[in-house]
Amino acid sequence: MFYLYAAPAVRMGALQHLQVIHAATHDSIGMGEDGPTHQPIELAALYRAMPNLLYIRPGDSEETAGAWLAAIKAKSTPSIISTSRHAVRQLTPKTNRHNVSKGAYVIEEEADPEVVMIGVGAELSLAVDVAAELRNQGLRVRTVSFPSQRLFEKQSLEYKRSTLQRGSGTPAVVIEPYAANGWERYADAAVCMSVNRFGKSLPGTVAYEYFGFTVSSASTKVKAFLDRRKSGEILPGEFCELVERE
Repeated sequence: MFYLYAAPAVRMGALQHLQVIHAATHDSIGMGEDGPTHQPIELAALYRAMPNLLYIRPGDSEETAGAWLAAIKAKSTPSIISTSRHAVRQLTPKTNRHNVSKGAYVIEEEADPEVVMIGVGAELSLAVDVAAELRNQGLRVRTVSFPSQRLFEKQSLEYKRSTLQRGSGTPAVVIEPYAANGWERYADAAVCMSVNRFGKSLPGTVAYEYFGFTVSSASTKVKAFLDRRKSGEILPGEFCELVERE
């Protein structure tokens, strides 16, 4: 969150092509009791949009190692490695440090998927659990880890198409407790914080529950979205924000 105050310096580093590696450590509503002043709902959109800046949000220690590898290789680009201070589940061998440089990669494959679940950063494990719950309900689900939009944009068109299955018409849903701005390029819906509000001061696990970032709540919202899309209530190309409360 404190990189809101550092934004001018980060921007100057990007303008000057300086290899500065920023370690940001408070990037989630999982910070809980620190409240909305410490919950950066909008900052990812700022840094993902900033030219010549590598913003990476790794999902566990394996991906964090990959984020450092990518930042070290970015000789003329500042990087922000964005993590949360609260504990996250380790997902190896699903996660792979060498795949972080691709920006996004498949961590759970499924032939002819009905939905692609995209997980980001501290909420990657939640995306994995939601995918498992949807499979229990009979759906075919592919799970993708998406630590860096900018690194993903550097990949070949073939790789991007094969990872997200966008050309097949398969809907993709991203889970991230931020404003959803920017994800409409890669997904059809987002389990996200509403852009109309900030966070809330609650214990970390309770904050996730309050905003609907639980397996039960998120899987219900994703299933309802898929049903509405199948019925034609939501059309392909119409981005949908799946929020718990305004």
